[in-house]
Amino acid sequence: MLSLTAGTELRRFRRGTLPRLAVVAMIVVPLLYGVLYLWAFWNPTGHLDRIPVALVDADAGATRDGEPVHAGADLVDRLVDEHRLDWVVTDPADAADGVDSGRYYFSVTVPADFSADLVSAGGDSPRSARIDVAYDDANSFLVTSLGRTAMERITAAVSETAGEQAVDAVLVGLSQAHDGLTEAADGAVRLRDAADQLGAGARTLADGAGSLAEGAERASSGAADVRDGAARLADGSAQADTAAGRLATGSAQVADGVHAAAAQVDGLVADMSGLPADLQTLTAYLTARAQAGDTAAAQILTHLASTADRLPDAATLAAARQQLDALDTGARQVADGAAALHDGTAQVAAGAGSLRDGTRSLADGTAQVASGAHDVADGATRLVDGTGRLGAGTATLADSLDDGAAQVPADDDSTRAARAAAIADPVGLDATDRATAAGFGEGIAPFFLPLALFLGGVVTWMILRPVPPRALTTPARGVRAALSGYAPALVMGIVQVVVLLTVLRVGVGLTPTHPVGALAFTVLVVAAFLAVQQMLLALLGTAAGRIATLALLVLQLASAGGTYPVETSPAFFRALHPLLPMSYGVDGLRALLTGNPDGRLWTAVAYLVTLLVASLAVTSWRAGRMRTWTLSRLHPALTI
Repeated sequence: MLSLTAGTELRRFRRGTLPRLAVVAMIVVPLLYGVLYLWAFWNPTGHLDRIPVALVDADAGATRDGEPVHAGADLVDRLVDEHRLDWVVTDPADAADGVDSGRYYFSVTVPADFSADLVSAGGDSPRSARIDVAYDDANSFLVTSLGRTAMERITAAVSETAGEQAVDAVLVGLSQAHDGLTEAADGAVRLRDAADQLGAGARTLADGAGSLAEGAERASSGAADVRDGAARLADGSAQADTAAGRLATGSAQVADGVHAAAAQVDGLVADMSGLPADLQTLTAYLTARAQAGDTAAAQILTHLASTADRLPDAATLAAARQQLDALDTGARQVADGAAALHDGTAQVAAGAGSLRDGTRSLADGTAQVASGAHDVADGATRLVDGTGRLGAGTATLADSLDDGAAQVPADDDSTRAARAAAIADPVGLDATDRATAAGFGEGIAPFFLPLALFLGGVVTWMILRPVPPRALTTPARGVRAALSGYAPALVMGIVQVVVLLTVLRVGVGLTPTHPVGALAFTVLVVAAFLAVQQMLLALLGTAAGRIATLALLVLQLASAGGTYPVETSPAFFRALHPLLPMSYGVDGLRALLTGNPDGRLWTAVAYLVTLLVASLAVTSWRAGRMRTWTLSRLHPALTI
């Protein structure tokens, strides 16, 4: 029985296009709610880079150790390059106006003293750097929450880098002190090396002095040898060189000549023993010849007579012989002396050899003296150089120690506490809330109020007829017929608004910033929703109109931006956002429940009024057409 009834019920959808579309709608509507809604919010946090946020760099920069520091510009570049949000670098005026008007969900400002505060951790007045953030829950409560979380993460990341810089700034003095102490240590090492070189130079100088002493002693001994050899050379070498050879030869010849002369004299003396008798005989002969008149004989006789007086007698010859013998003996002695002189010249030669050895020793000694003197000079030079380096190293040590001591911080208790705070929290947030929701409920109320009112309209039109049939039987114009159906629904809608807001105020604690404006705008929202739903029901019929209304609801839920900002949705929903009424209902209620009226509110009012009038106009046109009954109206293909 059950299967027969079910088959009969489904069989009536087999004929006609609209029934078949109804079957498709029964299948597709859950798909719309499930797939479209999940598609719209599948990964909203993965698309936060589409959320426009104002970024202002007012940092004036600073200097540290003579180097410029532009931490604000570095932070802005880093945020823009990371693309975590849609950062829009702008000026303070545009940022403030953009947050107020909703062009930017919130703004981040790097203040003018950001860099100066960062580098102050190493100075005399350490303080934490701050980042100014302006939130506005009227733009989107959820974006504000996401923004706070994002800024906390950004601040943590910036603090990590800034903390390193702050610690570096604090420890730079210690680093410089370390450098100074390192230089001092290097100076001490150089001082030690210089001292070692000084000692080595002194040792070299001592060794050179010893060598010089030894060389001087040997030079003195050689000089004495030179002196003795020179004396002997002066006394004997000159005589030997000029006369020794000739004297030896001459003395030998003289000795031989004297000896020969002595032999001849001995022969002459022997021959002269008979000379007187011969002279007497000759004289007698010549006298006779002269007497004979021989003049030549007379001359010879005269000459002979004068000569005979000069002839030595025997005694004289004996004496001369004796002297000649003595001369022979002396010549022999002279020859012997010459031989002795030859021996002397040999001694002179030996003395010359000694002189030569002495001069060689003198040369060696003087060479050693020169080498020793060179060593002394080198040692003295190294000693002077080492002394200079010793002085320079000492000066470096003193200066470096002074610099190192000057770079070590000497903080009092308050400065130390401030420095510790600056290091522990180098970057903080100064948040300003232009409009603050009381809680999550108030934050999402601008979305759930239109949703509730739209559903209230759906229920209202389930009970009330969009165009009453009695109004169609009168000759009144279509607008009166449309208003006759719309007015009761609007009254119910106003009641729904009053009850809803009252319960939220009394039971939940929702307190609108502008309660009268919120009430009036909510009435406008429900009026527009009822007009749109009436129009769909009038145009499409009850069944198809209800299906279209449900489809419109799911599209609005996904594209209104009531929870996650519409910028995080796919392009399809971003395109629908400015076309559907719930988007404007959400914007207007945000301004009235949490924020302040601005351009978005008046845009929403203008849109909803236009939509209300347009929907009533279409419904009026359709009501005028509905006075003519057709077969399809008498026997609709699909009824609910």
